[in-house]
Amino acid sequence: MNEIENLEIIPDHSLEAQVNNPLTSDDLKMIIESKDPERLRTSVDEYDPHTIAIALSSLSPSEMVYFFRCLKADSSAPIFTLLNSDDKERLIQAFTTDEIQKIVDEMSTDNVISFLDDLPANLVNKVLASAKKEDKERINTYLKFKEDSAGSIMTPEYLSFKDTVLVKEAIKKIKEVGKDMETIFMLFITDDTRRLIGTLRLDQLLEADENDVLKSIMNKAIVSLNYKEDVQEVVHTFRKYDISVLPVTNDSKRMLGIITYDDVIDVANAENTEDIEIQAAVTPSEKPYMKRSVFQLVKGYAFWIIILLILNTFTSSTISYLQNTLATIPVLTAFVPTIMGTNGNASDQTCTVITRELALGNITTKKYFKAVFKEFKASVITSFIMAIFSFAWILVELYSGIINMTEADSNILLNFYNGNTNLFYISLASLISLTFFFVIIIAKFLGVSLPVIAKLVHIDPALMSQPLISNILDIISVCVYVLLANLLMQGLGF
Repeated sequence: MNEIENLEIIPDHSLEAQVNNPLTSDDLKMIIESKDPERLRTSVDEYDPHTIAIALSSLSPSEMVYFFRCLKADSSAPIFTLLNSDDKERLIQAFTTDEIQKIVDEMSTDNVISFLDDLPANLVNKVLASAKKEDKERINTYLKFKEDSAGSIMTPEYLSFKDTVLVKEAIKKIKEVGKDMETIFMLFITDDTRRLIGTLRLDQLLEADENDVLKSIMNKAIVSLNYKEDVQEVVHTFRKYDISVLPVTNDSKRMLGIITYDDVIDVANAENTEDIEIQAAVTPSEKPYMKRSVFQLVKGYAFWIIILLILNTFTSSTISYLQNTLATIPVLTAFVPTIMGTNGNASDQTCTVITRELALGNITTKKYFKAVFKEFKASVITSFIMAIFSFAWILVELYSGIINMTEADSNILLNFYNGNTNLFYISLASLISLTFFFVIIIAKFLGVSLPVIAKLVHIDPALMSQPLISNILDIISVCVYVLLANLLMQGLGF
């Protein structure tokens, strides 16, 4: 016990310099301008690749080219992989065939495919021309997979063994080729026809007897996906089963490759960014904001602004068509923006929740009616609460003078309410609270239905953007409001 108490615990600082050592663009620029390749190579070893990639992004193309030409391939490839697509494109244009080959040789296949997807055709051909024959064949195979499919983001750099292999033989192979694999922590077991029949974690392999056959110790419960599956299904599978590696198979369950968790994070981030932009009525772009030109920003904004303008025209047309009713009691017009805004907020709440749940796989098209019924119950209670609150709040607005009465309103008060202000105010508050009750229920229903319908017809649910649904609901809100106002006026003998 005393030995344990007296044991000195020494923290491991071996990675501290690389991970926590800050590097600014100015620092890196100063090192490059020294024109000392040895100093540059030594400096790079002190920093994490992510830190270097961020610092590089602010440098000129010529400085970036010099930087990479000074490094060895095994050091430059991890940094190159982390650069944005524009910087990669500029570098490929500047690199010689030999320089490209050195970097591509050190990159994993999935990273090569990912960066080739962003290059124009002439540069893709330049990269392929510089690749070794076996690499070129493998890259061409992966480029033929459908975009945004599991096959397009998988990598062939994994370890698989036949089920008849012994533990000691597997360990020997891992030592020989493991360093070239994407991961060695999950092994894949196949039969004689290369069909995936099991998996095996590295720790399970090391704990087993060296003469055990892999088939006797493998895990038979397999989570895998077909190469045709959409990347959204890939993300959903990783979340559902909380896994770090996912095997990809063909229609015959034969192994084609694997997808690792770092690839899924990239896909999930891209999908989330795209959904957020679509829901905000912006045409999504794969480029980061600071890398987009003004024209590209305008292109992303203008399309949806025009669409929403057209929908707003329908709203204006509806109000114009129904303006006689609103003109009869002018004070009704003052509450139109409030009703439209609240209705839009109600739909935004439900639409956002449902779209996100669809993306996570927690709601499917088969669960539509269950989701509608659940949201209906919630909307009725919400609408009832809103109706009571709005009734009281409208009275506060009227009695306090926040809402001004016109001369026409005063005439209606005298002619149809015999000057009874209380009855007039209660009628208005009742009309508006009833409108809130009905339009919130409608808003919640559309907030569930439109994203699910979009999913059913294979359209991105995020296309049912909040501004889009809000504009549709504006028309519905005005119609419901005026319909109830007409019923009120008929009851008063207008």
